[in-house]
Amino acid sequence: MNDSVYEDARKFLERVYINPPIPTKELPFVTLTFAQSLDGKIALKGQQLLLSGKESMAMTHRLRLLHDGILVGIGTALIDDPQLNARYVSPTDHLCNNQPQPIVLDPRLEFPLSAKLLRNFNNGTGKQPWLICWTKNDQRKLALEKAGALVITIEAPDYNVNGYQTCQRPSISSVLRHIKAAGIDRLMVEGGSKIIQSFLQSGHIDQLIVTTAPTLVGPRGVSATGDIVPVSLSLPALHSNIIYQQFGQDMVLGATLQKKKRTKE
Repeated sequence: MNDSVYEDARKFLERVYINPPIPTKELPFVTLTFAQSLDGKIALKGQQLLLSGKESMAMTHRLRLLHDGILVGIGTALIDDPQLNARYVSPTDHLCNNQPQPIVLDPRLEFPLSAKLLRNFNNGTGKQPWLICWTKNDQRKLALEKAGALVITIEAPDYNVNGYQTCQRPSISSVLRHIKAAGIDRLMVEGGSKIIQSFLQSGHIDQLIVTTAPTLVGPRGVSATGDIVPVSLSLPALHSNIIYQQFGQDMVLGATLQKKKRTKE
């Protein structure tokens, strides 16, 4: 890619983050970002779907450099086998060495031992992946740690379902508190659909960046938001600094969510 693509990405993100994000003492600053089709689909069921063009991809990778960590769900990790780093950036960018911390929300420790994130770490070309879980599985935990992962277990209360002992899913705020305690001040959340929906419903989003590609996916596609209608995001008064910019054939929206009082979960 030529330098003008990287420069466009830098200037756009400067406008998006015109006031540098300030994390709270307990929670990180959260940017939710994803790419979607014209009909609001982010993936095919059980399959990877590449929507972003090279220009908007360069913007997303520059965005990664502005954050301390990138979080995805285990579904995305299993289907896409992502690297969660910034590769498509200008070699002269002063942030090039600020690679984000890869984080996977993996409740049952299903992360594959052959994942690129583990290979990159063991080869010295990537950071150690963090896996956040809340199901106790000592044998699997040991295997993943031996393979190179750092497993972070969130204690969750047990309860009984039809005679089976399981544990309650921690709230998004609880997950964010653990991430903040681990040293992440600015978190980028990339998906998949369940993660996007959970964060939308939680109210713990500070910045929204959505790339829309000029394509239709159809009924086999997976929606970013599912059936939820988050009231907190449907009120225009809660948005500020709304910016649109075209990158190649894609249109990118940036919107800052104004802070509002959040109830404790």
